[in-house]
Amino acid sequence: MIKAVLVDDERHSVETLAWKLNQFCPKVEVVTQFTDSMEACEYLSKNPPELLFLDIEMPRLNGFELLEKLGTVPFDVIFTTAYDEFGIRAIKFSALDYLLKPVQKDELIEAVEKYTKKNTHHLSSSQLEVLFSNIKEEANGRPGKIALATKESIEFVFPEEIIVCVSDSNYTMVHLQEGRKKLISRTLKDFESLLNGFSFFRVHHSYLANLNHIHEFIRADGGYLIMTNGMKLPVARTRREELLRKF
Repeated sequence: MIKAVLVDDERHSVETLAWKLNQFCPKVEVVTQFTDSMEACEYLSKNPPELLFLDIEMPRLNGFELLEKLGTVPFDVIFTTAYDEFGIRAIKFSALDYLLKPVQKDELIEAVEKYTKKNTHHLSSSQLEVLFSNIKEEANGRPGKIALATKESIEFVFPEEIIVCVSDSNYTMVHLQEGRKKLISRTLKDFESLLNGFSFFRVHHSYLANLNHIHEFIRADGGYLIMTNGMKLPVARTRREELLRKF
């Protein structure tokens, strides 16, 4: 059984989540639940669970402040929030999971399944450090670092370090500066959403290109790009006109 703690300042939200976990996620045992973030913080410092469902917007301590106050987090976290706004990009960039309220049955089941498949079930100090840094960067309107998580490690990079993302079924090969590359267990569609608002463009169904790393556009052979790392990317005919407008 996965021992879980729920923290949400709204009583109906925490009770509903506890009921849904009991009904649809039999692997999860809700040990206790809190509506007061300060009380939750004191409990968690002495009684760390395996998994914490943590609301973001709360009085006294919000979810991020609670984690920062704890210092070390020897458990995993799934954030819950009613708003697809503050902190969500920082969470996504840090390779953490979140659920939008009201929490949907299928999304809850998927989040728990994703947790069970992880190799490590706690937040590393570097992951927390990047999360807090990304929150501050997001508040100032600047990009943070993206977590590229593999089975072996988590590397944190700025969006501008990514040259090309290439689809590989349900995985994505991320090509970075200096010839480095990482195979990430996320779809290209996930990366397209994650990098929305930065200088990335889906030039082909299999390729997401950083426009700042385009070296040359070749008109021959239907049109293709030469990137700064030497990669040649085909440009879909339906995307060629929009791509050229971006230049």
